[in-house]
Order: sequence, then structure tokens, then C-alpha cells
Amino acid sequence: MFLIGPPGSSRRLLSMRFCELLNKEVEYIAISQDTTESDLKQRREILNGAAIFTDQAPVRAAINGRVLVIDGLEKAERNVLPTLNNLLENREMMLDDGRFLMKAERYLTSQNA
Repeated sequence: MFLIGPPGSSRRLLSMRFCELLNKEVEYIAISQDTTESDLKQRREILNGAAIFTDQAPVRAAINGRVLVIDGLEKAERNVLPTLNNLLENREMMLDDGRFLMKAERYLTSQNA
């Protein structure tokens, strides 16, 4: 689903309500000109003195089978679009912590080969 409209919360509310009616869990990300690849993939954080990677909304949606609501996609810089496109179209993404997300069918095929 791709919603276009004037600024405001109407599109977000409509998409959230739609997912609620379908009983689907949602991950939400607001895109701006300052959005980076790390905002789409993982961020490095310090927790109890150790550096860890924290999955961001697109990664959490892919891993947990949730609907990803992307607000403000038209504001995205060109350098983040290939990363997002690869996840949405090919269902693949290389993560900074060394994991590689891929479509479940592709994983099962590679395991049976």
C-alpha cells in the first residue's frame, strides 16, 4: 500500500487502523532528509559498558513478520533508497552485526542443496 497526501497524520492513522483491522503488528519509521542507512538497519549502542547493535524498525518488521509503515518516503536521500529497496523488493539486507536477512524460501532452498 502506498499512500500520498498532504502533511499531517491522516495517512499514518489510516494505515495503523487498517493493520489493526487485519490484526497485524506494525513497525513504524518516519523518513527525513537526515535518515541514514543505520536508521534503516541497525544502530550501535552502549549497554552495560558493551557495544551492541540494535535492530531498527525495517529489520524488526522483516524478522518478526510485521507490517512496515514508512512515513515520508519522498524525503529520503538517494543513498538510503537502495538499502530500503533491496529489503522491500528482494527481501535481503546485510546487517552491521554480521547477520544477513533473506527470504525464508531462499534460506530453505540453500539448506536443502
